[in-house]
Amino acid sequence: MEQILSLRAFVAVADQGSFSAAARILNVVPSVVTKRINELEASIGAPLFLRTTRSVTTTPLGADHLERARQLLDELDALIGEPSVNAEDIEGRLKLKVPSALGTLRLREAFDTFQRRYPKIDLEIALLDRHISPVEDGFDLAIGVVQHHPGGVVEEVLRPLQRLMCASPDYLARRGTPTHPRELTGHDCMTFFPTQTEWVFEKDGAVVRIAPQPKFTSNDLLLLLSAAVEGNGLTLMPDYVAEQALKAGTLVQVLTDWTVPPGEILAIIPKHRAADHALRALVDVIREALGGHSAQPLDQAADSR
Repeated sequence: MEQILSLRAFVAVADQGSFSAAARILNVVPSVVTKRINELEASIGAPLFLRTTRSVTTTPLGADHLERARQLLDELDALIGEPSVNAEDIEGRLKLKVPSALGTLRLREAFDTFQRRYPKIDLEIALLDRHISPVEDGFDLAIGVVQHHPGGVVEEVLRPLQRLMCASPDYLARRGTPTHPRELTGHDCMTFFPTQTEWVFEKDGAVVRIAPQPKFTSNDLLLLLSAAVEGNGLTLMPDYVAEQALKAGTLVQVLTDWTVPPGEILAIIPKHRAADHALRALVDVIREALGGHSAQPLDQAADSR
């Protein structure tokens, strides 16, 4: 048991970059963390950290042992399992990053529901439409669509993601309805910046790639939605963004016999937080709100737009 506690202290210090921060995470005093690290280094016979007055970093040996320690602890947690707890007893503070359109259109009620179910958990929510590394940027959870990040996280699928080519009825009446992706070059195209430098369409084994020359580009999907509804052009957007406008008839899907390669909305979680009760509860509520299914871990060694 002492060696397990020492391994947890080792991983916490490596992740937090200080003994005092690791102590807060582990809910012990700093002297206990120091003692556990010293015991672990003594048993290994070599230092795991370089300590200065300003920072604590792993030695080459420490860096080599870190991922192995994570794997051992993950396997142990999976083997032993976590005891069940009541929602009222779970407490803590979670910092998460959510794409702005997804948060505004689909997750506002989910966060309200979560706070009612778990009144002792505080939320800090950042609406960001850019890639982040949860580990390096200090987030407990990032929701995004970019897969296979470079280390330290677990990815779980929250729901499939479809992207739809849409325009307003007014625009199509004025400019005509494209029947082939190559016809898009003659239309006013509006793109999401910076990820939509290429549009890819598939049909019966054929793949067509278009490099749109946008008349309008933005890093805000809600701004693109508004521009499309107002008849300013064609745009490719996630299904959850276009859904209500399509139902209302203010947008029409075009090129319906072509498909855009699907994606996935992911929960991207630092490995050392993956078994946290509060975080698991939040991921479950978000998945429920998005209509997803049970957790599907992806790249276990993999950091989100």
